[in-house]
Amino acid sequence: MKKKIFSIIQILVTLALLFYLSRKVNLKESFVIMKQVNIYLLILSGILCFIFLLISNLRWKILLDARGIKFPFGYLLKVYFVSWFFNNILPTTIGGDVLRVAYTVKKDAVTGRPITSPALAAAFVDRFIGFIGLFFFAVLASGILFLFKIGRNQYLLIDLLGFIILVVILLAVFSDRVHRIFSKIFSRIKFFKLAERFERAYVEVKEYRQVKTKLLYCFLLSLLVQVSIASVWFTIAVGISVTKSILYYFLYIPVLGVITMVPSVGGLGIRENGFVNMFNTFVGIAKEKATAISGLYLIVNFIFALIGGFVYLFIKRQSTSTKTGGL
Repeated sequence: MKKKIFSIIQILVTLALLFYLSRKVNLKESFVIMKQVNIYLLILSGILCFIFLLISNLRWKILLDARGIKFPFGYLLKVYFVSWFFNNILPTTIGGDVLRVAYTVKKDAVTGRPITSPALAAAFVDRFIGFIGLFFFAVLASGILFLFKIGRNQYLLIDLLGFIILVVILLAVFSDRVHRIFSKIFSRIKFFKLAERFERAYVEVKEYRQVKTKLLYCFLLSLLVQVSIASVWFTIAVGISVTKSILYYFLYIPVLGVITMVPSVGGLGIRENGFVNMFNTFVGIAKEKATAISGLYLIVNFIFALIGGFVYLFIKRQSTSTKTGGL
C-alpha cells in the first residue's frame, strides 16, 4: 500500500510539473516548431541515442566479464533495452537496474544455486562509474566555458566538488578499513540475512580493485556516454535551427541527468522543466524552442523505450555458471 501511495504521489508530481510547464510556455508554438524539425537530423539523433545505448551496454559487459559473468553482447543489449523500457515507465530509475541484475544472475557450477552478489556489484559499479564520468565531463565543459567566458557559468565549483566527493566515496568503498567498519554495523542486523547479503555484495565490489585497467576503460566509456547523449540533444536543437555551442549541452545535459535521478515517472516533467529553465536562463534559448527540443527528445527516448517493451515480450533469460566468484 505504501508503495502504491508513493507511486501515485510521484505520478501526481509529474502531472503537476507538466501542467506548470504548460502554463508558462506557449505549447501551440512549441508544437509548430516541432513539426518544422529537419527529419534527417532527427533520425541522426536517434542513431546517436542508439550509440549511447551500445556504449553503455559495452561498459556493463566489461564489468560483468571482470567478475566471471559471461554473456553475449547481443543478449546483454536486449536486457539493456528492457531496462531502458522499465526506467522510462516506472516511478524510479532503479527498476531498470534491478532488472539488469535479475537477468544476469549467475549459477554456481556445482550446486546450481543462483548467486546474486556478482551481478549486483557489477550494476552498482556500472552506475557509480557512470556518475563519476558524468561529473568529470561536466567539470571539463564548465571549465572550458569559464576559461573562455562563454555565456553564464556558475556550475564549475559544484561540478568539481561533486566529482571529488564521488572519487573519495569510490576509494572509501574499496578500502578494507571502511569495509570492516560497515561489516561491524551490519553484523548487528539479524533479520532477512541483511548482514550476510551485504558482506557478499561488498566483497564482490572490492574485487574490482584487481581490474584497475578495466575500471579506467569503463571511465573513458562513461565520457563517451556523456558525449553521445549530449550530442542527441544538440542534434535535435540544430534540427529546429537552434545553433548554440555544443559546449552548453556538454555542461547542462549531465546536470539534467543528475536532476532526473529524483524519483519520478521516467524523469518526465522534471527533465522538461529542467531543460527549459537551464537553457532559457543560462543559454538564452526561447522557452518555446527549448520546450520543442525537450519534446522531440522525449519522442526519441520513447521510441527506444517502446523497442525495449517489445523486446521484453520475447526475451528469454539466459544462464551462466562459474565454479568460483573470482575473476
